[in-house]
Amino acid sequence: MPAPITISTNEQEWIKKYLQETYDITVVDAFDCQALSDAILKEKGTTISYSTFRRLFDLVANTNTQSRFVLNTLAAAVGFKNWEVFKHHVASFDTNVINQNIQIYSRQLPNSSILILETIKKLPITTWMGGYQLQNIIAIAIENNDFDLLQKVVHLPFEIEKQNVYEHLVIGFQSFYFQSIKNNEAVIQFVTSTIGTSIVLQKCLLQAYVDEKYLDRFLGKWFDAVQENTLPDLLLFKNLLLCQKSFNHKEMDKASVYFKVALKEFKKSNEVIHPILKARIGVWELVLNTNKQKLDFYFESLDNPFDIADFAVIGSRLLWTYYDAKLPISFLDTITLKEFPSVKDFFQKGRYNLLLLTLAINHYLKEEHQQAEDYFKLFNATTFGFDIVNIEFYLPLIERLTSKNKLM
Repeated sequence: MPAPITISTNEQEWIKKYLQETYDITVVDAFDCQALSDAILKEKGTTISYSTFRRLFDLVANTNTQSRFVLNTLAAAVGFKNWEVFKHHVASFDTNVINQNIQIYSRQLPNSSILILETIKKLPITTWMGGYQLQNIIAIAIENNDFDLLQKVVHLPFEIEKQNVYEHLVIGFQSFYFQSIKNNEAVIQFVTSTIGTSIVLQKCLLQAYVDEKYLDRFLGKWFDAVQENTLPDLLLFKNLLLCQKSFNHKEMDKASVYFKVALKEFKKSNEVIHPILKARIGVWELVLNTNKQKLDFYFESLDNPFDIADFAVIGSRLLWTYYDAKLPISFLDTITLKEFPSVKDFFQKGRYNLLLLTLAINHYLKEEHQQAEDYFKLFNATTFGFDIVNIEFYLPLIERLTSKNKLM
């Protein structure tokens, strides 16, 4: 029988960090260990006993040794080929090295741009720590006006199709958004000139930070700069937002033209259409063409609970903004919260939380105050995810619900 393999303290800390971030579970007791075991079985189809996690997280006596089979299974659970690959990753690129290289770059020492680019290529981008390290580097590059480096970064072959890479890149690239809302023209122009060829900017900036109030400013420019469907349904997304922009300006003919182009893109697409896009199409069918059937049809076609949440949150906000601010929405009454899993990633947490608020608002509009209070009590006023860009829409409604609850 093969001898057990010793895990170094550093390797143990890294594998614990990766496991907790990958499965969004903070391990503090045996129940968390069981939840982690269940989550890995559901996601990967492999079994790691909860007692293994109890030892790994030092909840019971731990010899810091494991079989090669268990270590390979742990590594695979967080996206590595095997334990040797994971060990090499940890040994070759630790947090202290990353921070040292960031300091060298921030001081603009000789060859530091080359060093920091290689640093970025090796960041643990499947973790939140890696996302924030990338964010720090990009913020420094913007401060230094190092757009040559940024040009290389936004064209790196990140694996954005992987959720645990995508969600951290969205954090990593958010400095572009923050600087743009501050009207940093250099940043706005950089994104405008590169977004047409940078898939990572299109997906992790343009599609992630859909701050509709900036359609007349940088967001509109970025949409205009994208001419090809480099991502599935990107032109559909673009024309739906330009339809909204035209409607805001009361340019109804223009809005109808953009919407027809969007419908054309929708009909010819061979991809599965995202529920948010279906919600947008359904709302504009009602607003522009007085066709309510499409909205209900698209909603009823969904079965995944988070697809339903995406549709419900975006669709309701648009209906209350562009159709009727006092409209009770019938499809919201069909949503069952028990269908949602308890373990949610960062995006799902934010969207689920906004769903709770949306349901509270809907019951409030129907004057069903007890139900509105029940849902509002479940809502967390500090968890918006990427719906934070629409906070101005929700704040008056939150204030109204808060006041109403105080009177009850």
